[in-house]
Amino acid sequence: MTTLEASPPDNLRSRLFSGLRWKVGSQVMQQLLNLGSAVVMARLLSPEDFGLLSMASVFTGIVYVVLDLGLGAALVQRKNIEPQHVSSIFWMNVSVGLCLSLMGIALSWPIAIFYKTPAVQWVIAALACCFSIAALGSTQEALLTRKMHFRALEFRRMLSHLVGIITGLIMAYLGWGVWSLVGRIVITSLLGTALLWYISSWRPTWKFRWVDVREMSGFSNDVLGGNLLGYVGRNADNLLIGRFLGAIELGFYSMAYNLMTAPLDRIAQVLAGVLFPALSRQQENLSKVKQSWFRASQLVVAVVIPLVVGLILLAPELVQVFYGEKWLPAVPILQILAVRALVVSLKALDGTVLMAIGQTRLRLNMIALSVGVAVLSFLIGIPFGIRGVALSFTSFTSLISMIGLYLTLKCVNSSFVAYFGNLSGILFATAGMTVGVFTMKLIWLDSAVNLLMTAILLGGILYLRLLQLMAPDVIQQGIGILPNHWANKFLRFSTRSNSQVP
Repeated sequence: MTTLEASPPDNLRSRLFSGLRWKVGSQVMQQLLNLGSAVVMARLLSPEDFGLLSMASVFTGIVYVVLDLGLGAALVQRKNIEPQHVSSIFWMNVSVGLCLSLMGIALSWPIAIFYKTPAVQWVIAALACCFSIAALGSTQEALLTRKMHFRALEFRRMLSHLVGIITGLIMAYLGWGVWSLVGRIVITSLLGTALLWYISSWRPTWKFRWVDVREMSGFSNDVLGGNLLGYVGRNADNLLIGRFLGAIELGFYSMAYNLMTAPLDRIAQVLAGVLFPALSRQQENLSKVKQSWFRASQLVVAVVIPLVVGLILLAPELVQVFYGEKWLPAVPILQILAVRALVVSLKALDGTVLMAIGQTRLRLNMIALSVGVAVLSFLIGIPFGIRGVALSFTSFTSLISMIGLYLTLKCVNSSFVAYFGNLSGILFATAGMTVGVFTMKLIWLDSAVNLLMTAILLGGILYLRLLQLMAPDVIQQGIGILPNHWANKFLRFSTRSNSQVP
């Protein structure tokens, strides 16, 4: 019987950095595309259109969490798997995907009644069709991740993302309203699954054994439970706001939330996607796991913290310039939620670490606590409107995030002192940048457009200079994951600039 091995340990480091390069390049492109398309969509569509999609996404999005029952993560984490395991998991995923599509279509009408918004019914029914599409490719994606074939995965993700965005923009320009947002999702799903079948050499056999699925379910059940609870915690606000405050208010909140989470989600997803298979190979050596986690956390914090601080300081100008005045009510919501993003970025990878070392039950318990606290915070905040929800959510969940970080550090025999010492140079550099940008806002007399562009440029330069002085090792790590020609250009520029300093 042929055993499907994971990537060999001696090739782990080269695969890790290769994967990071491709993921960074892909995510930069996707982030630029998302920013550009979000600006255009915000001007072509109304807050109500975005609110309708957010209402539907509360129910359709949860399906993607449970779609593969956590079996994809089990395929990646398990040291050795047999071919019959993979085939059985594939047919399990396809069956679950089909059932969930039919269930989503059937429940679309009752959900619309719950929201008291008939227009959301057909949006839910259309998005439910994507469940079966995604299920057809989930096993291939897990196998490619297990083998750390990140180049192929990122090419597929970037291409499908681009085609989906173009489709959505064309539909929005033609006046399709919320259906332009739906069309983007459907096209991205269709093309993404087709490309997974194209780039993966694995094909299922006509064999299914329940015992093969049960062998993988011990790990996957905890992962699935954690992912499911995490989703509930992240979307209970959309559910409650949509039900009690309406689609327009939810549109403002969703825009602010998505803009706030974009820097953290993109960077954390890049590193988590690469780290999980890599750390799983090192799970018996906690010292190496801690070292890899600390280095990855430096990269997350070095990128996310200055971006989020800049977002807090420049939120009014950014929303006015890029989204238009009709979106200005979202500014205070954005600034409050961004404070939470600062805290969450410090523990963005702890769930990945816990899964890699097999501490899935602790991860599940922490997520359950976080979800309970998040839902409580929404209920407390709802009577005070959108700002009340944002403030309550930020306050309660920031505290729970720090508890989760503390427990994860204990699992790898470390402490807050060591962790924050690892990040001290980045935090000091960010503080210096904050003073510079804030001072610029106080004395600036020109237009919002000029302030925004100047503050971004000078703030970025100031931050990088301070980072070179206070945490040069982080700069070197960042250069290490850039494509070689970009890294060489940066090094030449840095050397030339330093030589000019008296």
